This record gives sequence, C-alpha cells and structure tokens, in this order.
Amino acid sequence: MHSIVYIRNVCAHHSRLWNRVMSIQPIKPINTIKPWLDDSAVSNNKTYFILLMVLYLLQTINPKNSFSQRFQALLAKYPNVDTRAMGFPGNWKNEPIWKEQ
Repeated sequence: MHSIVYIRNVCAHHSRLWNRVMSIQPIKPINTIKPWLDDSAVSNNKTYFILLMVLYLLQTINPKNSFSQRFQALLAKYPNVDTRAMGFPGNWKNEPIWKEQ
C-alpha cells in the first residue's frame, strides 16, 4: 500500500511519472489467489508494477471493474506514450491479469 500512496503523491504533486524509478518499491507477491504475472522478470521499481497492484486490488474488490479496458483504450488514444519507459514488457497485454474479468 505504501507504494500506491507514493505513486499517488507523485501524481498529486505533478511530478514526472512515466519513466520514474520508484524509490518506494513493493514486494513481489509469492502466492496470489487471482491471476498475477507470468513474466517474473518484470521489475517492481517502475510504474507498470504499481499499476498491476492497483489492477489486482480492483479485481479482488470488484471483479466487474473496467480498469483494464479503460486503461488500454487510454494508451490506444495516445500511441506516443512510451510504455517501455514505464516498465511495460513487450507482451504485457497477453498477461492473464490484463484479461481477467
């Protein structure tokens, strides 16, 4: 939760987020009930990992949420966004967590 609060504060204070290396890093989960990541090489010090945590929590609290679809639509609307700089792996859309409904 501390890393989610940290990223919220980065946004609230209009700081650069897209290529930030997080100084407060979450611990990678060992056992999860819902789908998590197949790619264990994903770094936990980038924006992508924090977004995964938010998505996981949303899917746990409200399985019918539309965060994944809305987020992917937002990235499609702005194709110049450098997802690699945010820590997104090349195959991120194929991860089970992004397909969970």
